[in-house]
Amino acid sequence: MRMLGVGLAGTMKFCAFMELPRPIFQSFYNRIVDIIFIATETVREFSMKRAAEDEKKQTEENRLNTGISVSGDGSWRKRGFSSLFGVTSLIGWFTGKILDIEVKSKYCKACEHWKNKLDTAEYGEWFETHADQCQANHEGSSGKMEVDAVVEMFQRSEALHGLQYANYIGDGDSKTFKGILDVQPYENLLVTKRECIDHVQKRMGTRLRKLKKTVKGLGGKGKGKLTDKVIDQLTIYYGLAIRRNPNSLEKMRNDIWATLYHKISTDENPQHEKCSESWCEWKKAEAAGSLDSFQHKPPLTDFVFQSIKPIYEDLSRDDLLNRCLGGFTQNCNESFNATVWQLAPKAYSSGKKVLQIASNIAVCNFNDGLSSVLKIMEVMGMSIGPQSYNFCLEADAARIQRAEQSLTDAAKKARSAIKSSRKENEDMYESLEGQLYGPGIAD
Repeated sequence: MRMLGVGLAGTMKFCAFMELPRPIFQSFYNRIVDIIFIATETVREFSMKRAAEDEKKQTEENRLNTGISVSGDGSWRKRGFSSLFGVTSLIGWFTGKILDIEVKSKYCKACEHWKNKLDTAEYGEWFETHADQCQANHEGSSGKMEVDAVVEMFQRSEALHGLQYANYIGDGDSKTFKGILDVQPYENLLVTKRECIDHVQKRMGTRLRKLKKTVKGLGGKGKGKLTDKVIDQLTIYYGLAIRRNPNSLEKMRNDIWATLYHKISTDENPQHEKCSESWCEWKKAEAAGSLDSFQHKPPLTDFVFQSIKPIYEDLSRDDLLNRCLGGFTQNCNESFNATVWQLAPKAYSSGKKVLQIASNIAVCNFNDGLSSVLKIMEVMGMSIGPQSYNFCLEADAARIQRAEQSLTDAAKKARSAIKSSRKENEDMYESLEGQLYGPGIAD
């Protein structure tokens, strides 16, 4: 039931509808949870230690001897940074496996129960035995959970794995990297920041949408306007310019500006000097000698160009693009976060220990596949039957097959075509129906 994200209440409901007797009571359920926690933590530590060894080996094979690169990201049970619980992970860049994890909690049920008895003798006796068992391990805002967790994991990396994390791949959404620099976890090494290119790409879309709202005349209907469709295109082009040039800052900057000048080109004034023949239709026509029949699409107006040019200047700075070299992303962290919340669904309340169990199982599954659950069962002294054994093997094999298929060029093109088709259909419906949903639209 814990693998399904179901607690005691869900187990009782299942047994009732299956005409089974009530399985256990709360006290025994808590004892079982403690046993599961110990078993999952044991297997998780072994899995992370093996992942760290693999990461160190692959880093050395790539002739990077200054330290390893890790990506970090936090996830919360509730949105809006008001959550009582948060999970933060560090993943090795080459292996894509979890090297360390930290669960933060601002809530302890026992502390909540005893808070009205602070001045009593009973409270003093209870507090002496509770300190080591308290579930609350974070003070401050929920947003600070990620910062504190990453800092703690950097500080214990040498003791835990005998490794130094030289490069930190972050999203720029928090002051995590500043926290790392403030504590200086290593005496002889200064940690370097690397940007997640997916989040850098999002900055372009965010900045353009904000500009469209604040500057009159940029948006609206008509040719050459900064419409939502154009913003999406410019954002995708910006991201592609970074992804296609992970090893060259000059080429990266050149392609970023090429996409902007491409959008303002006309038949009378083509500005494709920076464009590449791999994606620019004008360049292809020039190579084929068919420019006489080539016609440009309606360009962006000069007002739009002059308005968005400062954004391009800011997002093509040397210091920013330098941090994008290498093509780093946090996709693995995002995938891991989803795995955690499948095992501890946000729709159901649970304490820190249950969230830790979910995180432990998620680490094992993420690093070693579903077969790692069999190791947890073995640690708990459970007998493993042929049905569970075969199911885990088949599930892991199917997952690997799906992953390999999704990485093929044909699958990528198919996903891109489906996404473009859906976007075009949505734009068509919106143009026919008008805006039907939005803030204050009914006023």
